[in-house]
Amino acid sequence: MSKGKIAIVGIGEVPTGWYPERPEWDIIYDSCMQAVTDAGINKNEIEGVICSPAVGQPKLDSELVFGKLPEELGLKGCKDIVSVNGGGSTSANLLRMAEHWITTGIAKIVLIMHASKYSSIDPNVVIHTFATAGMSMEWEYPFGTTYNGMIAMLTERFMDKNGVTAEEMASIPVSFRKWAELDTNAMFRKPLTVQEVLSSRMASTPLHAKECNMLADGGGALIVTSPEIARKICKTPVYKLGEGSRYCQATVTQRPEELMATQVKGAAQDAFREAGLTVKDMDILELYCAYPITMPYLLVALDVCKNGKEAMKFIAEGNTWPGGKLPCSTIGDALSRGHTGSGVGFAYLVETARQLMGKAGERQVKNCKHVLMNCSGGSGMNQIIEIFGRNLK
Repeated sequence: MSKGKIAIVGIGEVPTGWYPERPEWDIIYDSCMQAVTDAGINKNEIEGVICSPAVGQPKLDSELVFGKLPEELGLKGCKDIVSVNGGGSTSANLLRMAEHWITTGIAKIVLIMHASKYSSIDPNVVIHTFATAGMSMEWEYPFGTTYNGMIAMLTERFMDKNGVTAEEMASIPVSFRKWAELDTNAMFRKPLTVQEVLSSRMASTPLHAKECNMLADGGGALIVTSPEIARKICKTPVYKLGEGSRYCQATVTQRPEELMATQVKGAAQDAFREAGLTVKDMDILELYCAYPITMPYLLVALDVCKNGKEAMKFIAEGNTWPGGKLPCSTIGDALSRGHTGSGVGFAYLVETARQLMGKAGERQVKNCKHVLMNCSGGSGMNQIIEIFGRNLK
């Protein structure tokens, strides 16, 4: 049981985008020291450092795996460091490792972080990395399968099954952009219309270019500690209240159609049971989507909507937008924020803490007390649901 065993007390993040002139270690320095300053601690109070992998960035990945970060930041109190990889679910696993260290006494205060920089990597290296990651080398990769292609097939089936139009599907990236317009860390902030989505080039039928994500540079950091210490140093600590997880199979082509929804539902039930809450108690759903199709899938799996058609109507009517009944994906997801490898889930983790701390600026959801956050690894190999709150009671 993890309810109330850890608290987030400091957050840091740099703008996401295409910044070839920005060194990767500047991303790390800036985000980590922002988190330290936000937490109001001395950097030498950090006793543990947990890094995420730098996917497709061998030099940076090697430097992080071999423990360069504490040395570079001059963390004199650091006792241990480790790199944790769960693909798109890395954020949840970083937090799990921090929880283990804190509850077992290995470290009182832990720094967790993610950084990525694709703008200076050979495009062929990046293409190869994401063409093979999460793909079956026997049944998918040899036939030219890509993430865009796999998701396009899922989207086509969803639209046909639920009677969804291209205009309705295009309303999802528009809803993401509504949040990104208010987010100074977002990669794309220009207002977006349904017609602009449909007028963009076809990437993989029925997905248009503006329904697909782009890789980007970015990074963030969090300071995590025990509730006892949190209450002493932070006015607005954010507590992890519940968690659930389910395995969903490694490759999309081998996954039964309804498995993802079933596993999301099971993970959510475990998380809500541990937190003692329901989906109706949630003020925000921080849904990691990466592609439009994921949002209606998750809204149905979480029992917000009865079916795909109802979920599409719920989104198109503006219920997930700023000021809507149920704010969702308040960083604009990867389609507007930019895809930072394993870092999209981490960006949602930072945003979850930001919203509950009341530090989200123009995006701030009023009286935010509880947030559900999901993440999944690879091409959906697992589903992890986490519940966070401002109070333990």
